[in-house]
Amino acid sequence: MDGFGGAPPPSATLRGLARAVSTVSADHTCGQVDDLFRADPLLRCVVVVDGPHRGLIMREPFGTMMAGPFGFGRALRSRQPIVEAADWRPLRLPADTPVETAAFMARARSAHQTYDDVLVDEDGEVAGRVSAAEIFDGLARLYSHRATHDELTGLANRSHLLDRLAAACTEAGRGGERVLLAYVDLDGLKRINDTHGHELGDAVLVVTAQRMARAALPGELVARLGGDEFAVLSRLSGNEPAESAAYALGHRFVLAVTARDGHLPRGTTVSASVGVAASGPTADSHSLLSEADMAMYQAKQTGGGRTAVVTGVGAELAMRPAKSDRSVLDAIRDDELRLFYQPIVDLRDRRVVGVEALVRWLHPRFGLLQPGRFLADANRAGHVPDLDRWVLDHACADMATLLGRHGDTAPRRVYVNVSAATLALSVDDSVTAALAAAGLPGERLAVEISEDADLGTLSQAMPRLDALRRAGVGLVLDDMGTGSTSLRYLSQLPLQGLKIDRAFVVGLPHNAGDHTVVKLLADLAAGLGISVTAEGVESATQVAALLDLGVHYAQGFYVGRPQPLDALLTTLAGTPGR
Repeated sequence: MDGFGGAPPPSATLRGLARAVSTVSADHTCGQVDDLFRADPLLRCVVVVDGPHRGLIMREPFGTMMAGPFGFGRALRSRQPIVEAADWRPLRLPADTPVETAAFMARARSAHQTYDDVLVDEDGEVAGRVSAAEIFDGLARLYSHRATHDELTGLANRSHLLDRLAAACTEAGRGGERVLLAYVDLDGLKRINDTHGHELGDAVLVVTAQRMARAALPGELVARLGGDEFAVLSRLSGNEPAESAAYALGHRFVLAVTARDGHLPRGTTVSASVGVAASGPTADSHSLLSEADMAMYQAKQTGGGRTAVVTGVGAELAMRPAKSDRSVLDAIRDDELRLFYQPIVDLRDRRVVGVEALVRWLHPRFGLLQPGRFLADANRAGHVPDLDRWVLDHACADMATLLGRHGDTAPRRVYVNVSAATLALSVDDSVTAALAAAGLPGERLAVEISEDADLGTLSQAMPRLDALRRAGVGLVLDDMGTGSTSLRYLSQLPLQGLKIDRAFVVGLPHNAGDHTVVKLLADLAAGLGISVTAEGVESATQVAALLDLGVHYAQGFYVGRPQPLDALLTTLAGTPGR
């Protein structure tokens, strides 16, 4: 099987169906043409050439005519000029005529001509012929192919992938194999569409499909799921390590998508976030697709252009909430969302100087769900702005409670993540309404913006962000070091702080590259006069390295785990210095 998931697509025009045609001159007799048919049992028709005119002789009606009603036709007609027996108004169509059009025109002919061959013209001359049966068969094959393949890219479509995935899971259960499913999402295609138009966006999708097809190994199926999302179905023998194979699969397609091959305009770049799910001893198609989707979303949340992996996915994961189960809007309506707060600590004296609001879903069937289990679905359904508003409203109300309990010793700010979708709307109105409803001063709230936010969105949101800054609301750039924000935008955004992504903090004590990146970001923040916070701090050696580099603020399990408001109040009551 090739990377496109099967045989080449059937011809969409008559050119691909046309066969060679036999011709005779107008001075031939019926007897001579009869001899041609007798000599070649496979000869269906001949074309009679008479100057600029072309006539058609079909084998079966011609044979009936030559036999005659009493078997004496040949004796009577052998000397008859062939021009008298030809159909001088055959259906002639250009070679680039779509198969659908040819089928319609063939059916529209008179009853005695319906199944006559169609003559195919190339540059105004008859270059071939195609039977009506071949046209109708070609139409059936074309429609069958379109039912299983994406029209733009030629890859397998979502329906075909799901069928093949289900079959692979069934076969894996019998044969001891495991199934790998990679979910591939392009980073930045919206920016290309917005900046250069959808025509270039479609060209990017086609080139991406070609790159992925070339990167596929024999037996792998590459599909376009829709929009800028693709998938790769692969298999793994039972004794191969699943995690390393999954990372290798994801990395192969990250590299394939980012390859430079000259097929796109200069300066047009594209990368991919890839989530790979590997089945366990049992394979379940719904779980694999859901887990790969979630892993992809996690890869994108950490900046894109990378791979996230989940292994051991089995049928038991089918019990997790599916896309059709309940939406975030249902959770908001039924009061099922909860906020947890992770302390942000000053490493010099361990004071809690802020808290980040983190949303959880207390699902009635599946318990407390992390954001990775529902954010992707909420994003696809367009519900993220509703989720953002809910978090803003409740985080501001909880911060007001902290102020009422602890006064001036309460954390300085509550930090709330705001999505690109909310930035594109009236984010200032949502924030102002949340502050007013809670009676909370603007300086007690900080809004976190992902560094991977689209530059066009940031540009359009600049007046709203300026309005928030004037209202005292802090603005923080999240996940710094993994996204695509240019230094020009970094200097223009009215920022008060930035957060260094955990990917660089984890390797800080022993990885020279991570050490260099953290130092660069710390120096950059100092130069801009803004604060810097390290995310994902999990050890004392990381704390020591951060202090050595002048990074004074941190969050992570080592300095404070996410906790509900009640637990946070207890934590703050026992915090040194309060």
